Order: sequence, then C-alpha cells, then structure tokens
Amino acid sequence: MSVESIDLRSDTLSRPAPAMVQAMTAAGLGDDRYGESTATRELEEHCAALFGKESGLFLPSATMSNQIALKVLAARGSTVLCETGHHLDQFAAAAGDLAGVTVDAVTTHDGFLRPPAAGPAATGLVWTENTITAHGGRIHPLPLLTSLKAWSSRHGIPVYLDGARIMHAVVATGIAPAAWAATSDAMSLCFTKGLGAPLGSVLLGTADFIRAARRYRLWYGGALHQSGPSAAAALWALRHNSARLAEDHANAALFAAMLAESPHFEVTRPDTNIVHVDVSRLHRAPTEFVARAAETGVRVLAGRGVPAGRAEIRAVFSSGTPRRLAIRAAERLIAVAGQCRPTRTLNLGRVPWWDRIGPSDPVTVSAQAQSRTWR
Repeated sequence: MSVESIDLRSDTLSRPAPAMVQAMTAAGLGDDRYGESTATRELEEHCAALFGKESGLFLPSATMSNQIALKVLAARGSTVLCETGHHLDQFAAAAGDLAGVTVDAVTTHDGFLRPPAAGPAATGLVWTENTITAHGGRIHPLPLLTSLKAWSSRHGIPVYLDGARIMHAVVATGIAPAAWAATSDAMSLCFTKGLGAPLGSVLLGTADFIRAARRYRLWYGGALHQSGPSAAAALWALRHNSARLAEDHANAALFAAMLAESPHFEVTRPDTNIVHVDVSRLHRAPTEFVARAAETGVRVLAGRGVPAGRAEIRAVFSSGTPRRLAIRAAERLIAVAGQCRPTRTLNLGRVPWWDRIGPSDPVTVSAQAQSRTWR
C-alpha cells in the first residue's frame, strides 16, 4: 500500500478550488497591455481600496514586484536597508544588477528592523517584510513598523513593505490591512502564499509610483495580455481564502506542539503558518533528515532560516495540509528522528542525552505541549 504524501515545503503548492476555477473561466479576456482587462482592473482597484493606497498593478510574481519597487523607489547607487532574514537580502545580487543599489542587511536578534539601524546619509530606502519568512513566518509588530516609518519620514527616506504574506499577519492579529499598509509608502501582496491562487502579486502605492512601475513592468518582461483569468483567481483567493488562513496557523501550532514534546527537536513557536525545527540534537545534517523524512512521505525543506548554517528544517502549512495531515506528519517526523539517533559512544561517567531517550512512542498533544515555555 502506498504511503500518503504530505508536502510541507511551501504554501505555494495548494491547488485552485473548484469555485476559483469557475471564476477564472467566467473572466473576460481583454488585453491588459492596452488597459482592456476588466478583471485585472477590478483586482487592482479592490486591493488599493483594501490597503488604503491610491493605485495598484497586477504582476506575475512577488519577486518581480520587489524588483520593480526597487527600480522606482531607490536611486541608482543608493543603499537599501533591510534585515538579514528578508527576501531582498537573498536577491541582493539581482538588486545590484537590475536597480544598481547596494543592499545593507542588518542582523537583529529577532528579525525586526528598528529605527536607529542606520543614519539617513547611508540609506536611500528602508525595506521591511511581513511576515518574515526566514524567521518562521514571524509577524513584525505594528508598533515597531509605525516607529520605523516615523523615523524614515523625518529623514525623507521612503519605506517599502514586502507583504507577500501580509494577509497572514492580518488574520493572526485582527489588525486591518490598511493599518499595516500605512507603515509604508509602497507595498506588495502575493496571491499564492497560502491564498491558493496559481500565480500573481499586486504592487500598491501612489498613482505616480504605479505609473512608473507599469513602465518597468514592460522592461522586465512582466507586461500581461489576457490576464483576466489569473486576476479573477487572485481576487477570488483574496476574498474567500483570507479568513481560512487561521486554519493553517492552528495546524502549524499543533504540529509544532507535537514535535516540541519530543526530546529530538527544539521548536520555535510559530506566529503563523511556518514552523522551524532545530534538528541539531540528532547530530545529522538537515539534508539527511529531509531525505529520510521524504522516504516516509513527508516533504520538508532544510536550512531555510537565519542565521545561515543552523541545523533547521522548515514546514509550511496551507489548504493542502488539513489537521489530520498535520498530526500524521508530526508522528512520522518523530519516528524518523528516533531512527536517526546517534550511535552509542564511549563515555566516562556521563550518560549522553541520546542514551536517555526511549523508543519512539505514538505521540499525542498534551497540556504540557500546549503550555510549554517556547524559545
């Protein structure tokens, strides 16, 4: 009998719901390059109103949104300030090549960029991210973002919000989208990160910002023609799947609590739908653990957190991983960890921790796991 596959590599893997497919089928096929796609205009106007921005622009991906924002907001030769864990830092080479900017990545203890990070003379653009993927989907608190925006405004420095997963922060905190958007001059939102659309991102800002972005979209090969079906899917996802993100957060918390009961793992309590698990106690490379997990039907990623080099794996929850699969995935990973325990070694009077661990038993979520002290 085949083993049921559980794919926790990303929240971009979920498939369109039947109702989303119907919305795509019903969408018109006007050419967006000539401003004739009514579905695309509806999406852009809806997002702009939702986040309190003047205008919006539909784009193929969040990465393209970010690169175009850099091109518009940051002068060539200037420095862009971000945190080491931000997606921008991973694409620093692209930012330098396409926009001619230098990325100044500051390492913080919690992933949160703060106002005194740099002086105005060194910074042409402040870059924020919410939620912060490399820090396990952590939510950058609104008060910190508000203070950062106030500091930047005093010095005449624009702020950009990479909001690929901003709806996760909205759902987890209950804070309105416009409140998050007010901490930036321009921002982006991705429709594939848990929302379930096949593709797409929207760039939001002033009318002047979007006019410039539309020109660079053409330069970068992102100009869309019959974009109606894709825009309709994105709008359906935003309207119908946003509230559902709370289920992903709950499943991630359950999964994390189960793993936290095991002595094999050290688990960071998730804010949203991304769980980072430290497997260093197993004395195995994360890639080896990932390969062994895949043999049991559980697919996760290795080493996607910060700082780089930590022995971590990452699991991400979406509509494709309901509660029963979250439980089953945790049970399988605990069993894999039991098989990966270090071999016995000679010790001089001290009992290694792994010799004090008994065989793997079926794991249930207990009050201890729910109330444990998390790091």
